[in-house]
Order: sequence, then structure tokens, then C-alpha cells
Amino acid sequence: MDQAEINNWISIAESMEAKGDTESWFYLRARAIADGKSDPMPNISELMADPS
Repeated sequence: MDQAEINNWISIAESMEAKGDTESWFYLRARAIADGKSDPMPNISELMADPS
């Protein structure tokens, strides 16, 4: 993820905080990325894993 994307996530997190919208998965993802933590969103291979 490049700095422009990180800056965008920071902006999203701050905007959601200003609105009091901090209970969604999207916010948790935005805040994690904005704080320099790893992206908590599962990657596509994890989502497509065979459940058996």
C-alpha cells in the first residue's frame, strides 16, 4: 500500500470518527491501516478457502 492509499484511509477513519460511526468493520479496517497496523481484511484466498 502506498502513502497515498494510507493517507486516504487516515482521512476515512477521521471522517467516520467525526460522525461517530466507529462500530463498523469498514471503520475498524480504516483505523488499523491509518495506525500503521496490518490490514485486518482477509485476503481473497482466505475468503475462497475450501471449508471441507
